[in-house]
Amino acid sequence: MSNQGSATRGALIWSGRKCTIFGLPISFTKYFVYEKRLVTRRGFFNLVEDELDFYKVLDKSMALPFWQRVFGCGSIHLNVADVDTPIKILESIKNPREVYDQIDNIVTSLAGTNSLRTAASILGSVNQGEFLN
Repeated sequence: MSNQGSATRGALIWSGRKCTIFGLPISFTKYFVYEKRLVTRRGFFNLVEDELDFYKVLDKSMALPFWQRVFGCGSIHLNVADVDTPIKILESIKNPREVYDQIDNIVTSLAGTNSLRTAASILGSVNQGEFLN
């Protein structure tokens, strides 16, 4: 996979696999983080790709269970304003903090450029005194 990317996805920033037993990347699930999108590719014979636009990400969190931490893995949970996949999970990936920081930088940079209205932005723009009276 080249680092050039495409016009719709942007340049490839990170790619990795889901880690299974003992933190080894023996899985048929691959994750690709581009400048504008997250692509999940699953399968061996039948490939299924799912794309997610980063400007639709509403919230993100990281889970570091004990057995994943032992092998340097963790999971990233993305809550998304998407009908197809409202919660996207990057399961058991290596160096989850670095990937989380990269995704956070992308989401933060795209948040100001796109006009997707989230609940926080809608409630923040409403005068709170109107509801108290």
